[in-house]
Amino acid sequence: IGYWAIFVTVAAEQFGTNLRATVATTAPNFVRGSVPLLSFAFKRLRDSGFSIVKSAVVLGVACAAIAVTALIGLEETHGKSLDYVE
Repeated sequence: IGYWAIFVTVAAEQFGTNLRATVATTAPNFVRGSVPLLSFAFKRLRDSGFSIVKSAVVLGVACAAIAVTALIGLEETHGKSLDYVE
């Protein structure tokens, strides 16, 4: 539950005050929307001969790589005025 609150807060801080509420409600929906894609990918890996553990590891590494790539491009908000309009 704590991670979810941090995730929504960090996502919302990347946008101006006029878009923060929209981002705070939309970002979690993108996460929820990725579940069918991950489930499909997991099933495809299982059908291609991977074990359950190997399929999970492949998806975990792929998701971690995407997350690290996203974090590298994330702008730091410490010390930045968050009161702006886009």
